Amino acid sequence: MKREVWFALSVLALGGCSLTLGLDEQQPCSSDDDCAYSNGAGTCEDNFCVPPGGSGSMSTSSGGETTNTTPPTATTGPTTTGPTTDTTGTTVSSDTDPTTDTDTDTDSDTESVMCTVNTDCSSDERCGPDNTCLSLLSAECQSVQYPDDDDFDRDTVVYIGSIFPSGGAFEDLVQPLVNAIQLAVEDFNDNTTLQGDRQIAWVSCDSTTGVDAAVDAATHLADNVGVPAIIGPAFSESVLAVATNVTVDRGVFIVTPTATATSITELNDSDLVWRTIAPDTYQANGIIDRMTERRAEPVETRMERLLILAKDDAYGTGLLGGVQTELEALLPSDQVHIATYENPATFDSQEDLLASYGATIAGAFGALPGTFADREDHYTDILFIGTSETQALLYAYFSGWATLQVAPPDPSPALPRFMFSHGSVPELERMINEIGPTPGTEALEPLKPVINGNIEGVSPIIFDTDNFTAFNIRYRIRFNNEDALTSAALSYDAALATFFAMSAVPGDQEISGADIATAYTDLMDPAGTPVSFSGATLSFITEARNAMAVDGGSVDLQGVSGELTWDDAGDIRTGLFGWILTDVDAAPEVVDPRLTPYRTYVLDTAPAATGTWIDL
Repeated sequence: MKREVWFALSVLALGGCSLTLGLDEQQPCSSDDDCAYSNGAGTCEDNFCVPPGGSGSMSTSSGGETTNTTPPTATTGPTTTGPTTDTTGTTVSSDTDPTTDTDTDTDSDTESVMCTVNTDCSSDERCGPDNTCLSLLSAECQSVQYPDDDDFDRDTVVYIGSIFPSGGAFEDLVQPLVNAIQLAVEDFNDNTTLQGDRQIAWVSCDSTTGVDAAVDAATHLADNVGVPAIIGPAFSESVLAVATNVTVDRGVFIVTPTATATSITELNDSDLVWRTIAPDTYQANGIIDRMTERRAEPVETRMERLLILAKDDAYGTGLLGGVQTELEALLPSDQVHIATYENPATFDSQEDLLASYGATIAGAFGALPGTFADREDHYTDILFIGTSETQALLYAYFSGWATLQVAPPDPSPALPRFMFSHGSVPELERMINEIGPTPGTEALEPLKPVINGNIEGVSPIIFDTDNFTAFNIRYRIRFNNEDALTSAALSYDAALATFFAMSAVPGDQEISGADIATAYTDLMDPAGTPVSFSGATLSFITEARNAMAVDGGSVDLQGVSGELTWDDAGDIRTGLFGWILTDVDAAPEVVDPRLTPYRTYVLDTAPAATGTWIDL
């Protein structure tokens, strides 16, 4: 089949797909029903979801304050941040739809309320430094959760914020991260206080619509809510934008549980940007070593031709830069094809996204030789560097690959070996399960066992087995008997570590981002009080708080995600897991994929970022 036809076939096959793309910066939709958020119903505008309180052009900021066009209404009831059935905590959220009020000149309609303490203001406000009441809610930040203690003092609470995408396709992957923050806030408030008997109140913000939403949320949290610390954002692009444009200049501490781009390490951040997940330096070396193993296999199975598809954002291009030179050295120069594909957040519609990704795959097939005589004339290996949008690229590849199936004596290409970076690993089971049900993939259903066996992934190690087991029991009790994703360990640890650092600040002193950053170095003192986030009780929380509250106190934390040891750049150092999909269904006609770690990448002696793969 001629190559110029491949593009049309790829787009045609994808055009009928209804893909659920998670962990992207925007949520595609076809109707308002696709836009369910944790804080209410959104709207579908130009084939992308806009969260409640947002608009197609996002909220606007003036003088560092986010415009909120409709006064929010205070309510008391169950928290809106997770699938919980109980009523612990007091949550204030916006019941109204700001999009129904087009009057954005709030200054002309309302008068500033003068105050000296928070209780002079309504429950969805605080008393700001200029003695006027400031709203805790905004278009992006739709809920504030107070301690569930009836005697808590709103005049002394310390507000912290979080920024995560929360709705639609993000819910399955990101909601557990937000739930874990909620659990950490509740665990801390239920067991202890900061110095001065201060408790923690939490303002949760939604960045589903992209980087601009994350920046607007951070601006509101810093300027209106007055937080010293933010948990998040989730994505590297958002972390870079928030740190550069908002938090560093304002002295706000941020700790991201999931952003891995190496460019975050290089930020001039005044020591205010930290994370509980390892940067991509380690993952890059693990991928290089795994591909080196593939090249060393017997000639009939080894890697002969490599296609690398990398997302055009800080995460994708950063990780690509970490592996490109070494992978190109493994193969002849004409046997490696590298393509970057557009960030899903840049498209106006899902149709545009699918057409662009189809063109990317068509270009990859166009780089193959004109005749196919040997195995190396086809891609034997494909490396995806991205997040769950790689599902669309994978299906587009299958579409083009099917056109190469020819009758003997011409050779048909074998199915390549697919490797996915950590951003896609949580989605691998779904990618297999949706082959067949997804329009345009029906013909691939008989090949699901082969496809299932040809997929692997690489990700940082993000859980301590014993501690995660104890954490998951509490998580299941709190959130409707749902199991926590292992990534939830990262946000739980990020929140608790921040609270322990805040505990080092005397009760008569306002907590600053710089104070938190300074105290973070005392959370990993080998000579400090050993604290493990485990056990049948939560006594470790009081133990850690008390140790940090002593002048010169320190702890040595073993979190749910593992040992919490940061370097001078605020980065975690950890090994990797190599993942495969095993088929847990005994029936040969049924494929039931199960994500299974089968190898571990053991790091060399610190500070080395290299290591060795060992089978489990």
